[in-house]
Amino acid sequence: MNIRIVCICSLFVAASSSAFSMPLKMDEQAEIQSHPEMQWVLIAQRNAPINSQVRLQEHLQNLSPDSPLRVLSTPARERFVASLRFNESGITSLGYNDIVGELTYTEAYRLLALFGAERILDNLPKLRMDTSEDQRVRRLARPPLVEDHLGYACTDRATCSMSSQQICMTGC
Repeated sequence: MNIRIVCICSLFVAASSSAFSMPLKMDEQAEIQSHPEMQWVLIAQRNAPINSQVRLQEHLQNLSPDSPLRVLSTPARERFVASLRFNESGITSLGYNDIVGELTYTEAYRLLALFGAERILDNLPKLRMDTSEDQRVRRLARPPLVEDHLGYACTDRATCSMSSQQICMTGC
């Protein structure tokens, strides 16, 4: 059984993408204007340090010792990187199992911030809270403004399909 969630997210991608050639309908334009939080999310994703497959490869080729990706074990990092999906809006899907299995709240925040996706922290299963910094980051982290879909992966424009250990993100 394949369950699909069609997101209004595609409307925002369409509005901001130069690759999108069909004009938006009036009701779609109104939908975009009525969701400033969606615009904020897409701006964060598009302007993240890693917002495309090309930028991911550049980051991996020059992986500095202080990269948040280094906090993951090598096998976990490889699985996480293989799970990443991007479109012109930035990240659309990622696997979270290794994040939950290996990282503290602060480490997960730093990792997800590379992709402009730190907003999903509270959607994930419980993360370790080892330090006072973890407590502080959790307390001060911005709550999710839009709906991302835990247990789904972005499989096509505006289509999230069931996929355990994945999250289909705004902009899919």
